[in-house]
Amino acid sequence: MAELKSQRGAGRPGFEKSHGLATTAFQHQASRIVLSREASRPLWQQLADQLENLILSGKLAPRSRMPSEPALCDLFGVSQPVIRSAIGALASRGLVVKMPRKGIFIGNPPRESGFVTTNVSLFDDMAARGARIRTKTYDLSKGIADAEECTALQLPEGEAVVRVLRVFWIDDQPITYTQMSFPAKRVPGFESTDIEGQSVLGRIRELFGRRVIRADRWFSAAMPSEEAQERMGVPGDEPLIWIESIGFEKDGSPLEYYRAYYNSKAARIHISVSD
Repeated sequence: MAELKSQRGAGRPGFEKSHGLATTAFQHQASRIVLSREASRPLWQQLADQLENLILSGKLAPRSRMPSEPALCDLFGVSQPVIRSAIGALASRGLVVKMPRKGIFIGNPPRESGFVTTNVSLFDDMAARGARIRTKTYDLSKGIADAEECTALQLPEGEAVVRVLRVFWIDDQPITYTQMSFPAKRVPGFESTDIEGQSVLGRIRELFGRRVIRADRWFSAAMPSEEAQERMGVPGDEPLIWIESIGFEKDGSPLEYYRAYYNSKAARIHISVSD
């Protein structure tokens, strides 16, 4: 895409002169933004989308000051209506905050997760977004599959599974209380693997070359169990999102049966819909 050039008017001071060192970090990150008048998406939307990515990735620090609207016009080479539309869209989602007589500031939005609409695990998705991740494993063992596991994983009665039970925190907030089950024959010896602070599916890829390429997922509201309340440190009178998921390998065989209480206060679930 063609990069837009600056269109600063003759009498207006440049971005660097009017804002100085306080906005050097913003200017550095803004240099990554490329807008195109030839693209089908309007300029304000292109700008809002790219600023959103910088904010959610943590590249623009929460509560840091942004340049003024005229300075943003100068920096991106667009008109003030384009800037106002982009900033307005970001402000409506809490990504930026406009304070009268003080300026525009980067917001402190809640984390978002896009793992629901991809075959990427929650751990891998949040790690890619720059979240601080902590896990505590309560069970990693091999046992005989119960009826639900047999159905989900298409296993005969008496077949063994490897189970993982753990709590997952991002940025010191509990996000899931999760049980994962895998056919033991497909992950031999995995019950003896070190997984603390690591992606379970990532370890399975490394050790066995097995990969989830698609998943069926179901969602409902549910009150957390007493065990989940205690281990996550969440109240028992607020519902969480209950997730059930079956992950499939390339040959169509189920590899993972995933069940979790999901705390949307730690990270909202983001779904993008298009034609």
